[in-house]
Amino acid sequence: MALKISQSHEGANSDGTAAIKVYDFKKALRFSMEQVRVLTRIHENFAYQLASFVSAELRSIVQVEVGLVEQMLYEEFINELPPTTILSVFEAKEQEIRMVLDMNPGMAYGMIDRLLGGKGAHKEIEKAALTPIETNVLKHLLEGVVKTLQKAWNDIITLQLRLLNLETNPQFLQLAIPTETVIVVTFQITIGNRIESMRLCIPYILLEPFIPKLSSHNWYGHNKWVKSKEESEFLQERIEHLAVPLIVELGRATITMEELLGLSENDVIQLNQPVDEPLHVKVNEETKFLAHPGIRKSRVAAKIEKVIEGDTENGKRETDTR
Repeated sequence: MALKISQSHEGANSDGTAAIKVYDFKKALRFSMEQVRVLTRIHENFAYQLASFVSAELRSIVQVEVGLVEQMLYEEFINELPPTTILSVFEAKEQEIRMVLDMNPGMAYGMIDRLLGGKGAHKEIEKAALTPIETNVLKHLLEGVVKTLQKAWNDIITLQLRLLNLETNPQFLQLAIPTETVIVVTFQITIGNRIESMRLCIPYILLEPFIPKLSSHNWYGHNKWVKSKEESEFLQERIEHLAVPLIVELGRATITMEELLGLSENDVIQLNQPVDEPLHVKVNEETKFLAHPGIRKSRVAAKIEKVIEGDTENGKRETDTR
C-alpha cells in the first residue's frame, strides 16, 4: 500500500501545482531520527580522518564531507548504482556481514594515477576494468580507508573490518536480501579542482547489535578524541618522509638577453647579495631560514644560522640557532 502525500507550497512544481511525494508503508524504516543523527556524526568524524589519510597518500589537498545519510531498501540502492562503477566490499570478521563503498571509476583511476607518480588526471571511463597492478594499488589505498573507518566507529561500534574484494558489476553484489533496510552515507570528496561523490552502504543486520548505543548520550559521552601513541608515531613518520622543495638563494641579478647569450666560461655575474650577509633558505618559495655558505667534506653546503618563525605584526621573527 502506498500513500500520496501533498507537500506545502514550498515544494510546489514550476506550474504552481503541489508536488507529490510517494510514501510506501511496506518500506519499514528501522532507524529513528536520533540514530540517523548519531550515524551522521560518526561518519563526519570518518570524513575528517579520511581526508587526512588520502591527502597523505596522494600528496595532494583532499577534502571529504558527508552529504546525506539515509535509509532505504537494498534493492533501491542497487537500482541507483550506475552501470560503470567500482565497488569495494568490506567485511566485518566477527559477523561475516559485508558492506560496500561505491566509487566513481574516474576518481579511482585518478587516485591510482597519482599513487603511481602521475598528476592524478581524471578521465571518463566507459567500462570499469582494472588491471592486476591497478587493482593492487587501489587495494592498498582502500585497506587504509577500512582502518580509518574502523577507527572512526571505535567508540560506538567495535568491529574488525577487512577489505574483501573489488566488484565492477552491481548485479554480482549480494550484501542482503532486496527488502532489507540499509544505511547509505553519501560523501562528497574534492581532490584538487575535481568534485566527486562516493557512497557507503551498510546493511541493517550489521548495525543491529549496536542500535542501543546509537544515542546522543553515548556519542557525546565517548566523543573525546585523544591522540594515541600509535597515531602520533604514524603522523610523525608521514611528516618525516614528506618531500618539500628547499632552495638556498645565492642572490639575484638582472641581465639582458644579449648578455646571457654572450656568457662563456669564467665569466662573472655580480649578484645583489652582499658577501657578509646570510643567504635566504626558502621552503615552497617562502623564506624559513638564514644561512651562511661554506664547504663540508669537500661539498658545497649552507650552515643554518637563524630560523624564521611565524608571521607577527612587525613581520617575521628570527631565532638564533647558534
